[in-house]
Amino acid sequence: MIFLLFFVLGAALAAQETTVPVYRASHALDRIRVDGKLDEFSWAAAGRVGPFRSIHNPDARPRFATEASVVWDDNNLYVAFACRDTEPWSRMNKRDDHLWEEEVVEVFLDPDGDGQNYAELEVSPHNFVVDLLIPHPRSGANTAIKWDIEGLQTAVGRHAAGWIAEIAIPWKSLAGAGVSVAPKPGDRWRVGLYRIKRPGGPAKADQIAGLMEQLKSSPAERKAGIEQKLRELRRSDEYTAWSPTRPQRGFHDPERFGIVEFVDVP
Repeated sequence: MIFLLFFVLGAALAAQETTVPVYRASHALDRIRVDGKLDEFSWAAAGRVGPFRSIHNPDARPRFATEASVVWDDNNLYVAFACRDTEPWSRMNKRDDHLWEEEVVEVFLDPDGDGQNYAELEVSPHNFVVDLLIPHPRSGANTAIKWDIEGLQTAVGRHAAGWIAEIAIPWKSLAGAGVSVAPKPGDRWRVGLYRIKRPGGPAKADQIAGLMEQLKSSPAERKAGIEQKLRELRRSDEYTAWSPTRPQRGFHDPERFGIVEFVDVP
């Protein structure tokens, strides 16, 4: 009886840990033009995924709020992010730069939900992108980054309260992730939606880069002090998610990707 009780409690806790949010993505109601404005009726009718939460402290409200919506049609998956931030920044200006070192919004797509060969797309506030096909978590970016989303469209809009990223991903470009045609109503994908915000801008980024260089050549007795300074500088960085991942795994935690269900109507 005691063993059974512990078994039931353990199963309940495991189920609670693996519970992820579900979002119903509606079919587009008009033609979406990817221009960073979100002024189509499809976006007005679409639901929001819900406030993003910190992966390090999901119960705390992030300083920099984020919302997102997902819409689809026969040709594309559309994702829109609305980011509250009066001073978004980025310096990298080439496709496939390591944008995750600065500020970005991110989309992870795992159509079959097996945690393998999932697509990752990042868009910076200046509308530069990096796209990767991840064989499995912690597999490294050197090979993954060679993959491109053919026909990808992105646009960024700015306003007084922050910035918007609007994205169109063609279904036919996702063959490497296991699909090449539009889903059917009722199909479910595992999807991660994320944002990285780094307050302090380029000045703090330069300071961190300088300390990282010092760390490479410093004697052991100095490294602890440099590492402490780095932790202090990075403490205000926000890693937020629609479905928070486990901090030790970062965003590459397919078991914690949310569920997007494709439906016909809002």
